[in-house]
Amino acid sequence: STAAPLIRVLPSSLVLCRFIPLLSELMDSPSPSLRGAATDMLTEVVSKRMEPTAKINLVQELKVVESCERLSSNLVAAAGASKAAAGTANSGGNSSSSTVNQDDELLAKYAKLLATLAGEVMDALKRVENVVISFNVTGLGVDDDASREATLAAQAANSLLESLTRAALTAFCSGVDTISMPLVPFISAYVARLRALVKRGQALPSGAQLHLQAVLEGVAAAARYPEDGANEAEDGSTGPGLGNNSSSTSSNSRARLSDAEVLAAREEQWEVEERRKELLVLLKNAAKLAFPEALNFVASKLQAALSGGVSGANGLTGFDGSSSVSKGPTAASVGLRFQDTEVAVTLLYELGEGAPEDALKAGSGGLVQLVLLLVTQGQGLPAGQHRLVALAVLETCVRYCRVLQQEQSAIPAVLSLFLGPKGLGHPSTDVATRACYLLSRLVKTLRANLRPYIDEMLRQLQPYLQIVATQPPPAGGTAVGTGREAGSKALAPVTALVDDRLYVFEAVGLLLGQEELPAQQQLAALNSLLQPLMQQIKTNLQPAAVEQQGGGG
Repeated sequence: STAAPLIRVLPSSLVLCRFIPLLSELMDSPSPSLRGAATDMLTEVVSKRMEPTAKINLVQELKVVESCERLSSNLVAAAGASKAAAGTANSGGNSSSSTVNQDDELLAKYAKLLATLAGEVMDALKRVENVVISFNVTGLGVDDDASREATLAAQAANSLLESLTRAALTAFCSGVDTISMPLVPFISAYVARLRALVKRGQALPSGAQLHLQAVLEGVAAAARYPEDGANEAEDGSTGPGLGNNSSSTSSNSRARLSDAEVLAAREEQWEVEERRKELLVLLKNAAKLAFPEALNFVASKLQAALSGGVSGANGLTGFDGSSSVSKGPTAASVGLRFQDTEVAVTLLYELGEGAPEDALKAGSGGLVQLVLLLVTQGQGLPAGQHRLVALAVLETCVRYCRVLQQEQSAIPAVLSLFLGPKGLGHPSTDVATRACYLLSRLVKTLRANLRPYIDEMLRQLQPYLQIVATQPPPAGGTAVGTGREAGSKALAPVTALVDDRLYVFEAVGLLLGQEELPAQQQLAALNSLLQPLMQQIKTNLQPAAVEQQGGGG
């Protein structure tokens, strides 16, 4: 590693004849430390600054591209072995943990080499193409030799880039952070290159569609929450919901998580959200290039998640004339990991930003039908009670409010989600508090469409209003949203002066403040909502009044 600065200033011919044979030998060494050092050195060689044609020739002479597919396959295989070793290390000693860390470090170095190699070839190709374009634009004459050299360099670079892209995408789909994340900058640059080609009116390369499909697969794999992570144990019993004595906590939930477990889960959520930022931008850019393929991919993920359970009933009486109760977990949904469900819903949420403008118009098909599938079958979503899944579903419902305006038959199902045990009634403080805010946004958009359901909504909201009005926010934590919205409203700590649960009162005000509602109906609704609260205030004041009278006597 100490020779790396020297590599940058040595002539390329000297590097090739003296260093490359040694590096090739060391990369097959049985010693992980020597393999890692050789990989770092080769990365420095590839990163060496030079003219684009010289860089393309260097990469060809290194003869490392021919083994890139083998390298990427080895990365995937090594990732699987590393996962297995990590599971053993959890129950083993320090030596097992040290071995896993060394393996992860080596995998990261391999991935960096692959990403650097692909990125350098793409940059060289772009510079060669820019030279040719600038000559053509300015009208300057180019002699035959220069033109032939540029053409051959572009052809060689395109061939190298195709091989390296296949290898990079194979490794990207491994779902292992140490492998996939170093490759994100190259894959983002590759998608940006495809978008530039389309913008210039040029046809996409022959393998581009397959590559875009692999990009979607890789994003989905890299965006999943880790298996056996801190959020694995979250079954929805992390807190008392909207209040310290919330009656909405399910009677069959497991024991509350400890404060340390809750903190670890929140830290893991923050780390995943940070990691996802680049990944989800990549998803949206790929969707802009191939929206039908992206839509089909997300549909397959969501349908696979839904197939693990049975669609539940509405879970609320009165919205659609039924009197059913939401079903509990089915035998098929028990044991299904929440990660698959959560990432499928997240992909659907993000797909809206990469969709064409007319994708949500009535009768446009695809995306609208996918949203309706989630909304109408959300009660039966496997692992749907998990805090992160419940948050993702509520956020997605609000993002696609326009669909509900067009397809009003789906409104009862959405209200069931918000007012039932997966929304305001969720035992997790995060979900219940966030549901208050999201319900207010939902009502703002759908006010007129919700008019037929006002009476039943107010009846269902009554116990929640009473909890919010009479109980302080649950102590000992912070209500955390998903952070998916651009400039999203971060929820305030439960110890802060702002109580986000109060948005449920704003939602009620928006419902009753419609000019189209008869004054008599508004007055009756207000009385039914306020009488229980006023009675509770009187009850709480009675001891003070009795004490005051006794003191006066």
